[in-house]
Amino acid sequence: MSANVIEIEHGRSEAGYSLAELLAVLCLVGIVIAIGIPLVNEQLRIGEARSASDQFAVNLRAARMIAVSHHKDIVVTVNADPTNTYVYEGTNGEIRTIAMPGRVQIKTGSAASITFHSNGSTGAASTVTLESAVSTSIERWTLSVNTLGTVSVAHVRI
Repeated sequence: MSANVIEIEHGRSEAGYSLAELLAVLCLVGIVIAIGIPLVNEQLRIGEARSASDQFAVNLRAARMIAVSHHKDIVVTVNADPTNTYVYEGTNGEIRTIAMPGRVQIKTGSAASITFHSNGSTGAASTVTLESAVSTSIERWTLSVNTLGTVSVAHVRI
């Protein structure tokens, strides 16, 4: 006799689970999945937008550091439509073009360009707004560069 078979007093043996028990477990698993998938999908979209805004802030700070270390003006050009990219000159003089992920949009009305001078400052304060549609709301990330060249990021859900 197998180790996982239990003898019942009338000679009948029983192994495993009944059909009703399996169906109940499958229903519970289905409910958890039905609730969980939209929540996970929403968090992935929020994470994508947050990652894009953080990467943009890192590149703005890098452009400022390049301007200071190479003693020259570095211009970050922001292209909202239709390319949804930003461009600046890297450390070796190569042109770096960074495209936003498909669901993250640079909004029109953002600064067309941000110029970092050799002392780390900018000619004028500038803002760039990124948006991403998430379920029934919009995630908005605003990157601000003040005249001293300091970059800050603010987030709001509308």
